[in-house]
Amino acid sequence: MNQHPQASNPRSEIGQNVRGNQPDRMTAHGVPAPAEVALDFIERFWNAGDCSCISQCLTDDYLDHAYEPGNAEGLLAMAERLRTAFPDQRSTVESVTSEGDRVVVRLRMTGTHLGTFRGKAATGQPIDAKLYREYRISHGRIAEHWALFDTAALLRQIGAELSEQPACRVNGAPVRK
Repeated sequence: MNQHPQASNPRSEIGQNVRGNQPDRMTAHGVPAPAEVALDFIERFWNAGDCSCISQCLTDDYLDHAYEPGNAEGLLAMAERLRTAFPDQRSTVESVTSEGDRVVVRLRMTGTHLGTFRGKAATGQPIDAKLYREYRISHGRIAEHWALFDTAALLRQIGAELSEQPACRVNGAPVRK
């Protein structure tokens, strides 16, 4: 298991370990190592807002276990909701763990609530919430994604009520009480 030290962003200390002249930067097959793929996607898609990278970064049969409908369409829809509500949002990498084709990234999302989110109109409040993303990498591209986000903390920060919306899905079905 490869663990990378805590860092303020994927281009700092983690960047030096994952992106530097390390043996695990490229696989024996000449494709980027899984951690490299995941960190590049976080920077390009989530932080820079480059939605065009989807076709380069995701496999054709990409599965998203966090966002409905469970494919790239769900990922794009969630990104749009977050960018509308928190246009200055930034996901800062705090740690990266990789083993085989799996990469787990602990992130800190910060930003300002400047648009409606889950029915709560813009408050101008700063947000600071933790999230975890797990990626399965196949042939240098993201094949699967899981996410765990501290939605309750974020909703408290913007003064929103917790809702009955499902927090996750199991076998494709929303989990409800």
